[in-house]
Amino acid sequence: MDADREPITESTASRAWRVFVYVLAVVLVALGLWALGGAIYAAWGLFHDPDGIAYFARYFLETTKIGQLLPGGEGLSHYVAWVAVILLLLVLGKLGAWALDAGARLINAARRG
Repeated sequence: MDADREPITESTASRAWRVFVYVLAVVLVALGLWALGGAIYAAWGLFHDPDGIAYFARYFLETTKIGQLLPGGEGLSHYVAWVAVILLLLVLGKLGAWALDAGARLINAARRG
């Protein structure tokens, strides 16, 4: 009975959808690697030059006007800037990891059919 069956061929729409999924997966993997690489590069730069945070601290001080609210605002803004940058790097790393995971899952799902 199995010899009587014709092989199932994939339709053009199904093939096009599979190609779209593969392209989307590769884009997600590339963006994830780029985000993780950027986070690592920025963290490494701050490790080698901790005074590089001064620009962000100055911007933070000017935009939040924390110097007017608390005495010693410039020193406080420097510490808050470190916390903010660390949190932003963690968010960037997590977004990169999510993009890599999503891309890998899409590739795995497209291969299964």
